[in-house]
Amino acid sequence: MIFEVETPGDQPHLLASHFSDTYQIDLVEGYLNQHNDLEIADQAVFARHSRATDDIQLIPDSVLAASEAELLARPNQKTMMQYGIRYRCGALLNKDQLFHDRFSMQFGSDASDDLPQRLARASRLLPHIAKALSIGRPIQAVQKRHQTVLNALDKLDVGFCVLDERMNVIAGNEEFRRQSEESGVFRRDPQGKLSFRSDDDLSRARTLLGDPQQHGRFGARPRKEALEADHQSDARIGDALCIDISPLHKAREIGEQALDGFLLMSTDTSRTYRLEMPTIAALFDLSEAECAVFELMAEGKTNKQIAEERGRSLDTINSQVKSILSKSNCDNRTQAIRMATNISSGFLVRD
Repeated sequence: MIFEVETPGDQPHLLASHFSDTYQIDLVEGYLNQHNDLEIADQAVFARHSRATDDIQLIPDSVLAASEAELLARPNQKTMMQYGIRYRCGALLNKDQLFHDRFSMQFGSDASDDLPQRLARASRLLPHIAKALSIGRPIQAVQKRHQTVLNALDKLDVGFCVLDERMNVIAGNEEFRRQSEESGVFRRDPQGKLSFRSDDDLSRARTLLGDPQQHGRFGARPRKEALEADHQSDARIGDALCIDISPLHKAREIGEQALDGFLLMSTDTSRTYRLEMPTIAALFDLSEAECAVFELMAEGKTNKQIAEERGRSLDTINSQVKSILSKSNCDNRTQAIRMATNISSGFLVRD
């Protein structure tokens, strides 16, 4: 089960955004309405016990109380036990945005003997779930405004492309086509296949396209897995595409038959993006000056251009950019823009 923590009117509310068909939606919603405050507190405890590193930890429910007796006496635990749930654990699948992608697993009393083995099996899947949720966030944003995803992808300011297992381009949105024409990074060749101009970029893309073990390596920060490809056009020197590739299975909206292939999402750092700066500033404790610099970075401006616009020395801007990257746990500007646009995914949709 995956939760989102929403804050309408500054009142935290837990929403179950994804869950397996083992659960009944009316029981899940009834439980969350009845025990919202306790569950919010429990989620905070699970989050505190998660390390700041990229990897994902499944935290057992034993951290929620000082003793087993105290745990079993809690009102929400009593309700769960009425439904046959004895054990549970929690995990953060998104360590950039802690209110998103809160993972939880529940088990009956029969799991007591092999619970560690069950958790170990689940742990191997969690990085892949985290990546799917991350790359799907812009699609969720467009779904909120439009019913049919494929027909609405042209309204997204990030490139999306669906590939089959042979790298044939099955579908692509308007921004993907623009990037193909202007960036010099990739193109659709006459045979309909996705072709990278650089052998190095092609090699890195093939690694993600060919080896499932390459996905999920960065756990709750899947943005670090993205392929960063420099613009090849003279007009875009210093800019890059940040390309996420994720396995795609049984995508029935793509055509009449299910498709096994890949979803490619490409963010162009030379474009201007609107950012949800209050959210980003709060998440990473950015100063007012750092927020102003980050917004100019999101407009595709270089450090030198930012220094000129803000009337600051280049050394000052360089220092502020380094501070932004450090606070947001990003290795470079390309990663930072990819991370910030994902947080601001609601702004990626054009009306």
